[in-house]
Amino acid sequence: MKIKEIIAIILVLVCTVVTVSAILAYQKGREEGRIVLLARAPEQGNFTPREINVERGKEINLTIRNVDVVSHGFYIPELDVMVREIKAGEVEELKITFPEPGDYLFLCTVWCSPYHMQMSGRFHVR
Repeated sequence: MKIKEIIAIILVLVCTVVTVSAILAYQKGREEGRIVLLARAPEQGNFTPREINVERGKEINLTIRNVDVVSHGFYIPELDVMVREIKAGEVEELKITFPEPGDYLFLCTVWCSPYHMQMSGRFHVR
């Protein structure tokens, strides 16, 4: 192997490692303070997680990821926060601040299955 080939291989490896490391570091920083909520029809797993603990007055970044083959919605009645429809495979991002301690119900607002009325969860605000 010639020296130029060895240098080229080393440069490719360094560039690859640096790029991947930068992406991972960026993603980690982006995910701090983020809550990811997966949406599936109730017979496939419902909202996951269904119980979420948060602090009063602290803004949270909520990512709702529809990992199902049907549409879902999202609604927090006490705050009047709503996403009308999240189509299959789509992601919605919200910033939410809970003003008072207590339990806040969240619901699916799009008919998604015969068990649609069971699709709910709670934020526990302390």
